[in-house]
Amino acid sequence: MTPRRSRPAHKERRLSHLNWMEMGEVVPRRVHTLLLPVGTLEAHGITSLGTDNVIPTRLSEALAERLNAVVAPTIPYGVTAHLGALAGGTHVRADAFTDYVAAVLTTMSHQGFSNIIVMNGHGGNSEALKEAVRRVHEETGVYLAVFSWWTECRGVSEEILGVPGGHGGSDETAAMLAIASEQVFPDRWDPSIAFEHRDSLVAYPTPGSLIFYGGRRSDPVFHTKRALLFWAKVVDHVGDVLEDLIARWDREGWPAPRSRRRGHGRGTVGNGSPQRPGIAAVPPPQLPRRSPKK
Repeated sequence: MTPRRSRPAHKERRLSHLNWMEMGEVVPRRVHTLLLPVGTLEAHGITSLGTDNVIPTRLSEALAERLNAVVAPTIPYGVTAHLGALAGGTHVRADAFTDYVAAVLTTMSHQGFSNIIVMNGHGGNSEALKEAVRRVHEETGVYLAVFSWWTECRGVSEEILGVPGGHGGSDETAAMLAIASEQVFPDRWDPSIAFEHRDSLVAYPTPGSLIFYGGRRSDPVFHTKRALLFWAKVVDHVGDVLEDLIARWDREGWPAPRSRRRGHGRGTVGNGSPQRPGIAAVPPPQLPRRSPKK
């Protein structure tokens, strides 16, 4: 009988693909950072309804190894009030969405993750996500962040594509062309579907599925090579930002907030036990002793 080979550690970074025993062996001893992609379904110019789910999911998967993180299943429905009425749109009330996301974050903290980054793919989710992470941080002491890739990468769009980003615009279209080209439909492009956002006008639904800002159009750029370069730059730049965040969190993690320290050494928080500690049972790093002053 051929002996069973053990699975290489950390090869699989998707939480839903891990066996529960494997999860218990890895988190939090080897991995304590979670990436949670969040998006919605809504009209996006000439890309798929799931654009806001695909991009943060693929971005999280591309960065998981570098950040030593696990990627949670994507939350696919969000706050989509402005475009929810267009075909295929889904809208969840902000209060219900906030409560749901907060519950997911809380249970992930109980499973041993002490750093959680919400990888947001949809602007309509932003305020609800900020409230959810604030609430869960105060209640659990877990370190949390909301990250919106398109905001951080405005300069990348200008540099590589020559035009600013926008909803369903050049940046999202280029990202989808690079990672899910079958979900881009160039034959449906019509400049009339683009709408300029104005602070003076709030409309439900917004009268355009491609939205540009500041008077500068964000028409799609149908150039596969530039799209691939754009995506590579996005992954690299976002990796720099989040790697720095996690390093700072881990460096500054002690002394921790009271709720993060609670049960220290007793395994009473998260999935821990005296044999397999949870987040609050992980001891602080050994600091060098200072010589007594003479």
